[in-house]
Amino acid sequence: MNLIIGLDHVNLLIDNGDDALARARAFYQDLLGLEPLERPANTDSGNPGAWYQCGLQQLHLTTEKEASVVNQKSRRHPAFRVANLEALRHKLVAAGIEIIAGNRFPGQERFFVRDPWGNRLEFVERSL
Repeated sequence: MNLIIGLDHVNLLIDNGDDALARARAFYQDLLGLEPLERPANTDSGNPGAWYQCGLQQLHLTTEKEASVVNQKSRRHPAFRVANLEALRHKLVAAGIEIIAGNRFPGQERFFVRDPWGNRLEFVERSL
C-alpha cells in the first residue's frame, strides 16, 4: 500500500519587504495566471506570504530575509506542466523574462526561468 499519493503543494521562498507580495502577485498571478487562494492567518509564524492554486496542487510563497541570495545559486525547482509551451514562452519573453534552455527528453519540451527572487522554475509540455 502506497502511503504517499501525490504532491499537495510546493513552497518557494521570496525576499521579505514592503513590495514582496505585490511583486509576487504581478509575477505568479498576473503573468503566469495562477489563481490566488486565501492563506490562513496562522501560517509561518507571522511571515507574510501568498498561496496559489496550480492544477490540483498549490504553490505557496513565504517571505524570508535574503531569500534571493540562496535562490540564485540553487538548482532546486518545481516543474509546471503547461498546455502550450510556446505561448508561455512568448508571454514571458514579452515581459522581459530570460528563458533558460533545458536539455531535451523524449516526449517533452521544456525551459526554465528565474522568478524575481531567483527561484528556478521549469515549464514542461508533454506530447505523450
